[in-house]
Amino acid sequence: MRMAEAGHDVTVLDWDRANLATYLPKDFPGRTITGMEIDAEILRRSGIEDAEVVVIVSRDEPTNMMVADLAREVFAIDRIIVRIDQPRLRTLYEEAGFEVLSPVLEAALSLERRVEAMGQR
Repeated sequence: MRMAEAGHDVTVLDWDRANLATYLPKDFPGRTITGMEIDAEILRRSGIEDAEVVVIVSRDEPTNMMVADLAREVFAIDRIIVRIDQPRLRTLYEEAGFEVLSPVLEAALSLERRVEAMGQR
């Protein structure tokens, strides 16, 4: 929502229309597409061929990696941010050229910083 409100062209793709209705506000200014994320034709309908950046953040890590590979290999997208849940795989995905978002790792690092800051008081 924030990126769309900032003027970015945002498309949200989900296989379940109910998720779009549940998690996006009614006044979402971007586009929504319903379909399987790993379907190349659905990705074309979503506008992936014109995307400057593709952000893949489903809750299913294997699906995220398949979509990231499709975005790179089929659609020649260079700038890809992909969510992973297993922090131990972060280096592997980064070495493959993906920008990695690991909520688990980022939460752990944030917690560590907070605990360390408390110890310095």
